[in-house]
Order: sequence, then structure tokens, then C-alpha cells
Amino acid sequence: MKTKWTLSGIDLVCPSCKGSLSDSEASLDCEGCGQRYEKAEGIPVMLSKSDPSAARKEEIQTIFTSINQVLENKGLSRFSTFVNWGYAPLDEEEGSSRPGAINQSSIRLLQEIIGDHDLANLDVLEIGCGRGGNINALCRSFGPRSVVGLDLTPSNIVFCERNNRFDHAHFCVGDAEELPIGSGSCDVVLNIESSHLYPNIGRFYEEVYRVLKPGGLFLYADVLNAPEFEVNEAELHRLGFRMTLSRDITPNVLRSGDASLRSRIHALDGTFGNDDGTLEWLEAPGTQNHKDMMDGRRLFKILHFVKG
Repeated sequence: MKTKWTLSGIDLVCPSCKGSLSDSEASLDCEGCGQRYEKAEGIPVMLSKSDPSAARKEEIQTIFTSINQVLENKGLSRFSTFVNWGYAPLDEEEGSSRPGAINQSSIRLLQEIIGDHDLANLDVLEIGCGRGGNINALCRSFGPRSVVGLDLTPSNIVFCERNNRFDHAHFCVGDAEELPIGSGSCDVVLNIESSHLYPNIGRFYEEVYRVLKPGGLFLYADVLNAPEFEVNEAELHRLGFRMTLSRDITPNVLRSGDASLRSRIHALDGTFGNDDGTLEWLEAPGTQNHKDMMDGRRLFKILHFVKG
């Protein structure tokens, strides 16, 4: 039995064997390999039981769980739906967002990543959806038939589900390297500022290619060292993707990000003891990652690919 979300054409499958699932009130059971996936507050937790990168992924979950708890404790949670660099127009650019709008730079980043693509009546999967800001904006402004948000951290997905106001938006806990999504069931895959955390980025690309329909669109943006982009773009071409856009927006995210990072560090004060490793992870001003962006050794790029 194929399991679909209401109002969506996207299939939910076993992440391990990609087999069909039997749906019960408490769990989803694979009809192929027999694995059982529990539900937390009704949300599918679709994580493989055996993963060689489990320790690294647990570190990532711990970081974001801590962030979520601090935002909740400080009363900032409901306003903090984005955790990204954002985008600020340069002096010569036009069409900046309304001054003072909440999450203005983050919404502008999403707009720049989507560009001229029409998402109306399409089934969209966001991998690494975080706290759901992009999905909320997609549902409000871009008219998709459905949006599925997937994230590795359960507390992110619980927050998304509790704050979801759209019948055609759905969420599940899942791994970008082992997607619990049926082959060829997505029109669009969106991934923003997330893949640099994945232990096996090549496996992620393979999974994106698998879940997209022929002619499907991969809207991708991240910050990586310049040589990594060359290697990764070559791998995406090898899989059968055709690149339709490569755009370096490093100056725009630096202009936006320095202000947003200062706010983020202030909001998270004390969360991790403000150690150097955390500041590096945030790519805060003064860290090596930030210096590398300033010097052009580290880039933030928007990439569009079409599945051949």
C-alpha cells in the first residue's frame, strides 16, 4: 500500500528499502523489510535503524534541539521560523523587501532561490526544512499543490507541525541521505543552507535525483568552499542533472548575514558556552569560515538543476 499525505502526490515509503508502508495509529510498518517507524505526536519518525554516520547526525540533532529549547525559554520561538543567512540587495539592486518586515531577509533569500519558476499546483519537498519558515512562505505566496517538509531533528518538526496553518503542508522526521519518499513523486526539491552538514553529500544528491519526476526541478543553495562546488556540480551532472543556473550571491548573504548573525548569537547567548567551535559553526564575523567568505575562498551559491 502506498502512503500519501492528504492533498499531496508525494509518496511516503520505507527509507531503508523504499518499500510500501502499512499505516496504523502508532506506527508505520514496512511491508518489505519489516522495519517499524514510530509516530511522535502523530508525526512519522522515518529514520533508519542502522546508519554509519549516526554519531555525527546525533550531534546535529543536539545542536538544533538546544537552539529550539533556548528560543522557547526566551519567548522567541514563535517568531523564529528561519535559521539562515538571508539575502540583502546590494546598492545597485532594485526591488528590496519592505523595510522592517519580520524575517524580511530570509523571505527575500527564498524568493531569489525560486527566481522565475512557477510552483503553482506542484508537489514540493523541502529537505532540511528547519523551523518551517520557507514552507509557510511557500504556502502563502507560491501556490503549490502540496509541500512536504523533512528534517533530521524531531524538535524542529514538532515545532513545524504545531504552527502549521495549511492543510496542504505536511512534515516528517527524516534523513536527507535516506529519504522516506517514493521514487519519482516530487515536482520540486528545495534545499537551502543545509547540505554542508551532511556526512555523505553524494548520497543526498542520489536521493534527490531518485525522488524527482523526470523534468523535475532541484532548487539548491548553500555555503561551501569553492573547490567543493566544482566537485559537487560534477557529481550532479554525472547523475543526470542539467544545470540551468549557477549564481554566486556571497556579497548579498554577507551583507544580510552579519546583522542576522549578531542577533542570532545574542538570542542564543549561553546555549553552548559561546565556545569557538559554536561561533565557527555559525560562521560568525571573525571566524575562519567568515574570513574565507570575505576573501572568496568560501561561496554562497544558488544552483538550479533539472532532472534529465
